Amino acid sequence: MKECVERLVKVGFQRDPKKIFDEIESVSAAMIREGWRLHDTCFEEGLGCAHLLFEREIVAREDGVPG
Repeated sequence: MKECVERLVKVGFQRDPKKIFDEIESVSAAMIREGWRLHDTCFEEGLGCAHLLFEREIVAREDGVPG
């Protein structure tokens, strides 16, 4: 079974591009350390936010509870 989560990073035209990509890198690194895999990234049409889509496998225990 897969678990999915989305994180948003504000982009906009006023932010420094280096700060945007540093934040994306920081969010991604933190999620990877927690066992997530970056599945996809997309930017809103108006460049309001970057959507980082993560997923990870969930292994169910014998009693059916995710563990």
